[in-house]
Amino acid sequence: MQRWTNRLAATALIVTGVLCRAAAPARALDVGPKDLPLTIAGVPVGIPVAGSIDVRTEADVITLRASASGDLRPIQDHALAIARGLRLPRDPCAHKNINIVIKSVDAATITPRGKSAIVDLSGHVGVWLCKKVLGEVLKTELASDVVTISVPVELYLPNPQTIALRLTGPATLETGDPAITEAARPFADDLNALLTAQLARLLDTTRARAIVPPLPGLEVTIDDATFAQDGSGLTVRAHGRATMNSAAFASLLGFIGR
Repeated sequence: MQRWTNRLAATALIVTGVLCRAAAPARALDVGPKDLPLTIAGVPVGIPVAGSIDVRTEADVITLRASASGDLRPIQDHALAIARGLRLPRDPCAHKNINIVIKSVDAATITPRGKSAIVDLSGHVGVWLCKKVLGEVLKTELASDVVTISVPVELYLPNPQTIALRLTGPATLETGDPAITEAARPFADDLNALLTAQLARLLDTTRARAIVPPLPGLEVTIDDATFAQDGSGLTVRAHGRATMNSAAFASLLGFIGR
């Protein structure tokens, strides 16, 4: 996630408390839920975010400590559309000779597992032969079958201002035909490389950034962020700190007053 995403999440959690207790000693306040508009793999979703903050003022500096939780069921509800937005191996001539092609994604789920989330896809896969004969590229589908792909992901902090996604282990691919599953194993690196590259930019924060005014002087530090489970629902939990000056506070007043 980009840095503006983290600032937006912090803003959604802290601004009500700042308005109510800006001149008071440190005090715990409940905030939200407030929808955070995001786009994931081209799919627009709104994530309800709620939390608790401690607000303290000293001279011209406002200091906050926040804990937040986000309900990710809107993402789970759009699992198939998100899965179909992923780039998967689809080139029958990506390599010489044998290639694996994901022909379709027909179903998808996103489920919690401890501090990780599991993205399960099902669809159809083809095994292709690609050869050059007398200067001409010849492509032939040798076999086709149903396929399931399981992708384990987690949240992590590449730096104190950024929450990002990464694989917690290699994606797995299984088919109904053991011979096709075995033929696909050499292409696991291709699949994991595609997924790793996409996870880094899966989240489009354009809609989130559009609703936040310039916030000069705002400094946010994220302490931790993890997936969590609420029954069958996937949630995210995060803790962090923020400081702002009077100029940022004035911008927040305008933002919350809209």
